[in-house]
Amino acid sequence: MSHPESDPITLDELESWLVARVGEYVPDLEEAVDPHQELGSYGLDSIAVVAFTAEVEDWLAIPVEPTAVWDHPTIAQLATFLLAEREEQAGRA
Repeated sequence: MSHPESDPITLDELESWLVARVGEYVPDLEEAVDPHQELGSYGLDSIAVVAFTAEVEDWLAIPVEPTAVWDHPTIAQLATFLLAEREEQAGRA
């Protein structure tokens, strides 16, 4: 489900969505995904990262390179980056 560019999205909403999505890729976790823990610590492989970023692209309706996950290694950092990218994309439209 995409989140149309015209619809506002909060940082908390985006973080919560990202936490839920990462949780789907590592369902055997005994604890909830921590938005301040590095995503690499959850054992996401490159295939999962590519699939995850494709979902993020679809939901936010912006292009997202898989390297964004490594450049912004926590959900909190990634959410901040993605929100800024989304706002920048909307400003260009």
